[in-house]
Amino acid sequence: MLTPEDGSADLIRALNNRLVALSFHIREYYWIDMKRLNEIYRYKTEEYSYDAVNKFNIYPDQISPWLVEWMPNKGGYLIGNLQPAHMDFRFFSLGNLWSVVSSMATEEQSHAILDLIEAKWSDLVAEMPLKICYPTLEGLGPTIMEAPGHHCFGSSQQHA
Repeated sequence: MLTPEDGSADLIRALNNRLVALSFHIREYYWIDMKRLNEIYRYKTEEYSYDAVNKFNIYPDQISPWLVEWMPNKGGYLIGNLQPAHMDFRFFSLGNLWSVVSSMATEEQSHAILDLIEAKWSDLVAEMPLKICYPTLEGLGPTIMEAPGHHCFGSSQQHA
């Protein structure tokens, strides 16, 4: 931990300034809900200016068809980024829940994340622990990973 007493006040100030910028960036550009999904479908592509609406040049046809059917009217979540113009629309439980706990998400976004988990409980939890990622990677069946003295059981089936 950094404390101002150990001479790191300038570093703490710089970290806080960056955290404000990072929080804004994540809250603004990585948030998806039904409203934002509809906006993305109307985006123009190949816009390269400071006032471009489609800052990451996302092509609407890159949005997976499952998302439109899966997204509840009430709720939303933070998406991932694979590379420029290639967003990862899967729901990552750990990252989204951590954004709630750490206040990375706004209060409204935090409520929306929890609303989404409640609305999609059967997909995300069902009769087993909360899935870390939804939908899972395709083509992988149940897996067993072993470490010395430990066993870790998992499944990549979508609705296990």
